[in-house]
Order: sequence, then structure tokens, then C-alpha cells
Amino acid sequence: MTVQENTTLKAAYAGKVAADLAENTAEQDRIRAEIETLQAQLATLETDHALLENVSAALGDTTGAVPAPRRPAKKTAAVAKEAAAKKAAAKKTVATTGGAKAAKTGADKGPALTELIHTHLSSQSEPRTAREIAKVLADANPGRNVNDNLVRTTAERLVARSRVDRVKQGSTVYYTAKADAAPAAFEPAEKATAAAS
Repeated sequence: MTVQENTTLKAAYAGKVAADLAENTAEQDRIRAEIETLQAQLATLETDHALLENVSAALGDTTGAVPAPRRPAKKTAAVAKEAAAKKAAAKKTVATTGGAKAAKTGADKGPALTELIHTHLSSQSEPRTAREIAKVLADANPGRNVNDNLVRTTAERLVARSRVDRVKQGSTVYYTAKADAAPAAFEPAEKATAAAS
């Protein structure tokens, strides 16, 4: 093989890899957008369900009451959103065996990871990294899939909901809970997002 042929072959491979990377990135962005849309729609439905239950109770209608969505006890709206996102991601991406197993069982293991992270950060006097948070939560919740990447992604979700602050020092990101952040305060924004989509 001549030098020119070798250079041409490398250029062809580089072009193919670049195109594949761009396609992969675009697909990830599309799936993330779908997950966010589903989460916003679910939050809207849960809010509407609670409102309708309150109206039904105010009217004294107990005969035609519709049961609440089926979920384990202590399951919060955040857990339901997280479960819906995992189901959507599992359908649309090729997951490893461990990832698929986590998507199926993650919702059955207690409080939402968002709440665990926020509770942990609220109890800390200093900022924490995703790795530090993951270690504490993994130790406190054996058998639950808690890793650095999952904690980082969930912490970023809390940052987006203005429940957690993020500070970057060099290449390290630290998270702290906002003292006055309450989950209920963010439902109207999520409802507006769903209405816009």
C-alpha cells in the first residue's frame, strides 16, 4: 500500500467516524428531548390527577372514585418521572444487560434518587462532588444502582429545577442544596413546558 493510498484510507475512515459520532450525538439529543417531554407530560398528569382528586373529595363523591395510578407505597412523583424516563430510554436505545436491569428495577427500591440526593446535600455543610454523593448513597442503599454518572445526571436535573446549586472549581464540579427549594414550587414550570411541547 502506497503512502497516498494509506492517507486516502485514513481520511475515509476519519470521515466515516466523524459522521457516526455526529449521528450518535444527534440521536442522544433527540432521546434526551423525548425524555424531558415525557417527564413534563407525566408531571402535568400527576398534578391534574391530584387536582381532580381534591375536587372529587370536595364534592363528596366517594362512590365513583377512580383509584390512583398503581405504584409502590412511598413512591413520589420524581420516582414516577425517573421510571418513565428509564422506560423510554430502554425502548429507544440499546442497553447493556446491567443497564436494562437497572431500568426495570430502579423504581422499586424506595425514594427517588433526586430526593435522596437533595436530602443528603441538605444535610451537608459543605459542597459535595457526584463521586462523594454516590459513595454515601451506595453505602446507605445497598442493592440499589447508584454510580457516579447516575448521581451526576440526577444532580444536574436538580440544578435545572433550581433545587441544587453547582459550582465548578477547575475540572471538579461541586453541588449544594438550596435551602428554600421545595419540589412543589416547580410543578407550574414543568406544566408550562409540557403545554409548550
